[in-house]
Amino acid sequence: MKYLTRRLHLAANQSKFRYHSLCKNLKIISLCFADDLMLFCKGNLSSIRVLKEVLDEFSAIFGLAINTNKSQLYFGGVKEEDKQAMLTEMVLLEGIFPLKNLGVPLRPTKWKAKDCGVIIKKIKQRLHTWATRHLSFAGRAQLIYSVLLGLRNYWMSIFILPHNITKEVEKLCKGFLWG
Repeated sequence: MKYLTRRLHLAANQSKFRYHSLCKNLKIISLCFADDLMLFCKGNLSSIRVLKEVLDEFSAIFGLAINTNKSQLYFGGVKEEDKQAMLTEMVLLEGIFPLKNLGVPLRPTKWKAKDCGVIIKKIKQRLHTWATRHLSFAGRAQLIYSVLLGLRNYWMSIFILPHNITKEVEKLCKGFLWG
């Protein structure tokens, strides 16, 4: 992957390539997580072609190719005719937000309370599982601190959660503790 990253950055110096507006200052083109790769560029055909050239070169050298069944293009603020041209160039389907990566839903906009249902749902699932057990007060407190608040803190380390969601999590924890 280091070779691919290096080639992407060399290709980014070409006049045809344009960075995604939010990635320009840090010169971010790619993010790798285990065996997942995310590529970022401005939503124009010339930038997509540069990425495709690098990926084709990488494929020819290492024998690794894009899995078109698992890969998609995601757009924000791109005209429909431009989208179609880019999808045709890359031979991929268009993805729909929010996309899930490593179990975390990703979206291009700020999180709102209605988007945080997944967090509340996960906490309620845990509480439902624990409700059938006869736990002491200390046992319930330990589960809250180590699991539920850990889950909340994990999500808060990734996103700025709406205030009413953090209040809802606290309410669920209090209900479980004193219930």
